[in-house]
Amino acid sequence: MSFVRLSKTVEYMYKLHHRNFKLYFKPIKAPLYEPIVKNSIHWVGHATVVINLNNKIIVTDPVTSLNLGELKRLVKPSLNLSSINIDYIVLSHGHMDHMNYSTLRKINKSAIVIAPIYLNIPLKILGFKNIVLLNHAEIYSDRHIKIKALKANHDGRRYPWGAKAESNSYIIESSLKKIFFAGDTALTDAYKDLIADVAIMPVGCYKPDEFQEMHCSPEQSFKMFKMTKAKLMIPIHYKTYILAQDKDEDTVNTLNRINDGSIKIIDIGQTVKL
Repeated sequence: MSFVRLSKTVEYMYKLHHRNFKLYFKPIKAPLYEPIVKNSIHWVGHATVVINLNNKIIVTDPVTSLNLGELKRLVKPSLNLSSINIDYIVLSHGHMDHMNYSTLRKINKSAIVIAPIYLNIPLKILGFKNIVLLNHAEIYSDRHIKIKALKANHDGRRYPWGAKAESNSYIIESSLKKIFFAGDTALTDAYKDLIADVAIMPVGCYKPDEFQEMHCSPEQSFKMFKMTKAKLMIPIHYKTYILAQDKDEDTVNTLNRINDGSIKIIDIGQTVKL
């Protein structure tokens, strides 16, 4: 590692931990608690959403911990995932803010888990029995749902020193509705022309600019959404933890500035009917 790169890393880590340290003197904010209804999307926080399609419950990247290591949650999770009967768990990749072991331990183990191919061993250790590993372009389907994996522009390995691992995005489809869940991704044209009713898109963790090698800015997220044929964009992956140097208020201001009516900006705990 060069001196310049090392210096930037030290500066980034100092700013990150300084911002998080100040949170320990503030209470965690309360979310909204709107109910989950048939054919809806409910944002629990970060990249965790509960999707109800014909009363089948799909949860994406379940993370409800009040702390990720030393990083304190900004807003409490709107839902105790262990209190609901989850039919499907959709994991985009193995990063700790997307595949949270303490959360997954509490979820019903009868759920069908859809995940990238390298996550088999940790999922088995966590006690899940119905594990489906998908490579890019592969599909899981049953009589209730169809889930197709797409390639996200993101390094999915759990630790920086680990072997390179892929990240997935997903198209989640019932007989009536189709949802695109991007997971975590930098700018890519891989989603061009895909059809969906709603695109759930990440908009946080993009500063400093080097982070855009693996994450997208709000403008880039909107650009990818516009490449698709989705009708509505719901921004996620912000407002929950401080993981980088971007600020949520700036992200919201940017989303409001670029919104042409197709972005549905919601708060944690809010439900959007499909």
